[in-house]
Amino acid sequence: MEPLKPKARQAITKPADEQLLSSLKITRTADRKLTAAAKKLNIGKGDFAGAAIAFFAESGLDPTAERPVGLANVSDKVSIETKAVRVQNADIGNRLISIIRTWEKTLYGFLQVQQTGTLNYLEQIENTIMRHQVDVETSLLSPMLELMVKGNIEAYMGRMIGEKTNLVVRNKPEADWPVTNASLNKERDEQLVSQVRAFLQANSVAAPGRAPKPIVPEAPKPVITANAPAAPPAAPIPPAAV
Repeated sequence: MEPLKPKARQAITKPADEQLLSSLKITRTADRKLTAAAKKLNIGKGDFAGAAIAFFAESGLDPTAERPVGLANVSDKVSIETKAVRVQNADIGNRLISIIRTWEKTLYGFLQVQQTGTLNYLEQIENTIMRHQVDVETSLLSPMLELMVKGNIEAYMGRMIGEKTNLVVRNKPEADWPVTNASLNKERDEQLVSQVRAFLQANSVAAPGRAPKPIVPEAPKPVITANAPAAPPAAPIPPAAV
């Protein structure tokens, strides 16, 4: 039996973007640093150099001027921008709280004005009702009560005089008086109704009118005049020590 022949290795082709195009000349100091950094990360020098070039190209940093140590420079920039954003958010929050406080103060003043107007209106209604009651008692109830008491007294005296006079003049027994008394009561009631109606017509009291309603201002609307603060300029980042 023949031994199996090893298969020929197929050539691994890299994508066009990852193929080596040219070589660069660097100083010995840079080569030592490149070798140490690549060995520390356990990658090739070409991979490290390519990643470093891509990093500086994409981040927009100038390696000849800033010389960042790792991501320290980027972290400093992020910290400064974060601080600026926090200051801006605090300023916006303070303005919003100021707007809310102003709105609450305006609303409280509006509620005070509305409450004062409502209480004044209720007091006017109460005064009108009290004046009407005084007018009714003075112009209607007091004269009516006086007339009623006076009429009762005069009717009692007149009836007693008439009863005794009638019994004596007509020489009739006392048993005949109830019939005559009932007729007199009927005539009295009819006259009472007609006199009361005439009295009410002559002493009518005007109904109270409505008190004028107070003018209540409209509810205030919040007016936001404060604009969002402009972002403060970013502070320059000092170059990191090499």
